[in-house]
Amino acid sequence: MKRWILSEIQGRMLEDIVLLETMMRWPGKEVFVLQFALGEFDMVVFDPEKLECEIFEIKHSKVRAREQARHLLDTENCHKAEFRYGPIARKTILYRGETCEEEGIQYQNVEEYLMQAV
Repeated sequence: MKRWILSEIQGRMLEDIVLLETMMRWPGKEVFVLQFALGEFDMVVFDPEKLECEIFEIKHSKVRAREQARHLLDTENCHKAEFRYGPIARKTILYRGETCEEEGIQYQNVEEYLMQAV
C-alpha cells in the first residue's frame, strides 16, 4: 500500500512539474489538463495562432506499455479535443524511458523534454 501511495505522489508531482515548465516554455500557448466523462489528457498544449493542439500523457514509469496510450487513442475524446482546439498535431507520452515512436505515438523521455524547456 505504501509503495502505491508513493508512486501516485511521484506521478502527480511529475505531472505538475511538466505542466508548469511547459507553461513557462510557451507563454503564448494555453497549457492545461483536459478532463472527459471517461479519462483525461494529462496535458494539452493549444496553439491559438496555428489553431492546433498537442496532447500528452505523463507517466512516472520507465517502461512503455500500450495501456499508457489508451486516452491518446480514444477516438471520441480526440474528436472532442479537435472540435474545441483544432487538429491534433502530435500525441506524446512523456515517461522515464527511451525516446522512440510506436504506432503513431511519440514516447519521449521526460528529462529530455524538461531540458528543452530550460
